[in-house]
Amino acid sequence: MTIETELKLQLPLEHGDPGSNAILDRLQSRPHPRGSTRRLKSTYFDTPECDLANRGMALRVRESGNRLTQTLKAPVPGRSGLQVFREYEAELSGRQPSILKIGNRTLAAALRREIWPRLRPLFETDIERTAWRLPFRGSEIEVALDRGCIRAGDREEPVRELEIELKSGPRSALYAAAEELLEAIPFRVGHNTKAARGYALAAGENAQVQKATVVDLRGANTAADALERIVAECLAQMQANEAAILASGDKEAIHQFRVALRRLRAVIGACRDLIDDAIYATWAIDLRWALRSFGPARDYDVFVTETLDQMLPHIPDEPHLAQFVNAAQAARAKARRGAILSLDNPRYAAMQLHFYRALDSGSWRRGGAGGTLRRSVRAFAASKLRERYKRLRRLGDRWQELSVPELHRLRIQAKKLRYVTTAFSSLFKGKPARRFGERLGGLQDCLGVLNDGYVGAQLAREIAEIAATNEAVPVAELQRIRGLIEGWHARAIHDRLGQLEQVWTEFAKAERFWRA
Repeated sequence: MTIETELKLQLPLEHGDPGSNAILDRLQSRPHPRGSTRRLKSTYFDTPECDLANRGMALRVRESGNRLTQTLKAPVPGRSGLQVFREYEAELSGRQPSILKIGNRTLAAALRREIWPRLRPLFETDIERTAWRLPFRGSEIEVALDRGCIRAGDREEPVRELEIELKSGPRSALYAAAEELLEAIPFRVGHNTKAARGYALAAGENAQVQKATVVDLRGANTAADALERIVAECLAQMQANEAAILASGDKEAIHQFRVALRRLRAVIGACRDLIDDAIYATWAIDLRWALRSFGPARDYDVFVTETLDQMLPHIPDEPHLAQFVNAAQAARAKARRGAILSLDNPRYAAMQLHFYRALDSGSWRRGGAGGTLRRSVRAFAASKLRERYKRLRRLGDRWQELSVPELHRLRIQAKKLRYVTTAFSSLFKGKPARRFGERLGGLQDCLGVLNDGYVGAQLAREIAEIAATNEAVPVAELQRIRGLIEGWHARAIHDRLGQLEQVWTEFAKAERFWRA
């Protein structure tokens, strides 16, 4: 049994293959070692119910030249961004998997009766691999360029990726190598193995939109443990929706991707006293860039679906409004394309590598904060919820005196408290926590209409400028349409803010569940 640790880099299909000089020059390998090129044909096996995949395992028989090799992989959890597996590998004399070749008696016994008799081939990979083994930053790594395809029945998916595998030394070399390569080679950080991609292809599954999931925290966890797990879950939500965006451009995937970014920013902001200043600054700058890249796409989605589409049925005899809506839909499509393109921006890959490297090494932990880092997560969470709650109450208790900008600030404070509440929710079960979350959500929704009106006015102005330039709508009509939109938002704001007294009163009465 060996441990395989690697970082996968997906190469965009529209770019040509990176040459060996580009790879080796960036890794400062001199003289250039000669790479080895092999053709690797692999067949993956599982039961009809995918029992191995359900356990996180993958079983393949690989043909390379005249050699047949069986490999069973089992995951090793807990390495951010890395793919880490226990590998049980042995040569075969035939093309069918053999239970006798599993070098672990306990594992073989678990698979022998229920799984092994029902194995069947599910999909294949056909890869040309060129690999270089070289020293790098105190470690030895293998960099492999894979080109080929995955086949499942009559379906096929191309493979173009770089794998950086650790042969010896510290894991930090993998992140450092990827960061060096990013200077010369465009890539996306790969999150799925070839096996995972093959299973999805065989099942005809597309990447799905993923909402936030609750991290199962226990009272025995420390604050440091909890923060690492919450950040990892936010990154996982981001990655899942990244795949869904690239597969379909789904507007809900864009929304949930942005939610993951906002959750991540809120959590690290609340826990800033745990985080090294330099790491925090890098994370904060990266997240601000990502949110700005995805902001217009989400804003246009909300404006078109929740304002313009709602207005049209009530104003049916306005042909120029329909033309304005067409212009808005074109602007939304452009903003969506911009968001998708940002996923290919090297800065996005660099952002992920910054997070993964800091989490894996523990370098994110603030020096001198050992006592707080080791603090019980329940006590730590209660203190953070108390801090956020006090900030919200300090502003909201005088809601009747607040100006519109201050009401916007109140909405942001409510949103931050809600994200922190959700992050630590598994520690506080029961009706008080649920009721508090519901009332906080109601407050956020009530105040959200202000943001919709403010952003809507900005977007209406932008669309009017585009429509005037294109002469799609007469200028006089554009002014009138903007007036209609502002009136629509004014009515919505009046209606919702009329509920603010009741919503705030109910929230203020909600039990502070973290005090129990």
